[in-house]
Amino acid sequence: MTATLRERIGSRSTAIQYFIDEGSIRYFADSIMDPDPRYRPETRHPRGDCTGLVAPATFFGSATGLRGIPAGDARTMSALDLPFPSGWANLATGDEFEFYSPVTAGMTLMAHERLLDTYEKQGRSGRLIFYDIEKVFARSDGEPVLRRVLHCAAREPLPVRSLDAGPTPEPVGNGLELPHLVVGPVLVRHLAMFATATAEFVDIHYDADYARSVGLPGPIIQGLYKTALMARLLKDWTGDSLRIRSLSVQHRAMDLAGNTLTVGGSIDTGAASARHGEDIICGVWVRNQAGLVTSLGSARVAAD
Repeated sequence: MTATLRERIGSRSTAIQYFIDEGSIRYFADSIMDPDPRYRPETRHPRGDCTGLVAPATFFGSATGLRGIPAGDARTMSALDLPFPSGWANLATGDEFEFYSPVTAGMTLMAHERLLDTYEKQGRSGRLIFYDIEKVFARSDGEPVLRRVLHCAAREPLPVRSLDAGPTPEPVGNGLELPHLVVGPVLVRHLAMFATATAEFVDIHYDADYARSVGLPGPIIQGLYKTALMARLLKDWTGDSLRIRSLSVQHRAMDLAGNTLTVGGSIDTGAASARHGEDIICGVWVRNQAGLVTSLGSARVAAD
């Protein structure tokens, strides 16, 4: 299977269309429990004019044409229709975002997906196939607004087991600590709302029976959900999501629905940019209610 996948490296999907509407922006914000009035059209635009409403940093709209895909189908993670066997679980292991210009209500974005790399590895849970997908979102005039690289792993079904987080990684950053953000409990309802807002319907996040059928003890929180919480922390700290230049995240362990998550970070004072008054480099992390750091990231934000 890996050889077949490797033959697909560099292949591109057909164009995918994404609509940015004010309702989805609010739904996304509600799903991550962000009370910021800037994401509430009725608060910001009492007359109903929502054009120009800036979306949260990691929100890129709802895709058309990807709905109605069966549970377990790899297309729930990607439009590339990758050849994984039925019943394999596809998991997000990391995310990289580069932000070029604002995503606002009323936009229609076009994106192509491209398979960057794939390889096989034996993990603690068995055989894993890792793959990386690049997606560049552009306006109708072709100008890119953001780039995302999604890191994924596919694994064969396993007996139901508890989640083993492994050793707790150390958060990155050695300078000024950012104010912590506590979010939760993150219920299945929030995960279903998040899936609806983003049109990324991966059944392990809201279907308990399906999650158990692939060896998970229950629905797990989306990796992109935790990435969105990191972006929310940075937005709250800087006062403006448009100051976030890039965000790179590794998901080291899974979190079950029902967890209360704490998000934090600190400035990396050792980075050259921090010493020269340019963009600020921050380490960010997500910790679950058991005290385990399950996601680690690095962000670059514009200085004042």
